[in-house]
Amino acid sequence: MRFFILLLLPLFIFGADFDWVDSLDKAKKLAKKENKLIMVMVSQKGCEACEYMDEVTFEDEKLIEFIENFYIPVKIDIKDAKKYGFKAFGTPTFYFLDKNAKQIGRQLVGAGSAKAFLEKLKEYKRMVK
Repeated sequence: MRFFILLLLPLFIFGADFDWVDSLDKAKKLAKKENKLIMVMVSQKGCEACEYMDEVTFEDEKLIEFIENFYIPVKIDIKDAKKYGFKAFGTPTFYFLDKNAKQIGRQLVGAGSAKAFLEKLKEYKRMVK
């Protein structure tokens, strides 16, 4: 039993401290209800840059707090991106939507530091009046 718990421990230590919404439809409803923006992360299994974002970038406390306060985060697999109208030439690709699901600015492609990503999130937030 202790061995099993030790195997699960890294799952609780690593990974974002905010909860990803499991569908874009749910994210749209929450965004309207909570008056927040939507952050869409198009990712795929085995993507090292996606793992970096989850395990390093999204561990930053300032970034977590900002996302929790102003965004509804949702992950979409690259295989499903097209049906939602998203293009992804690489992963991760991030789209930012207003509470009415209208795209804000341009998409971001690739991984980055928490500081740089936080600045981009603030920039997208300023674009919405």
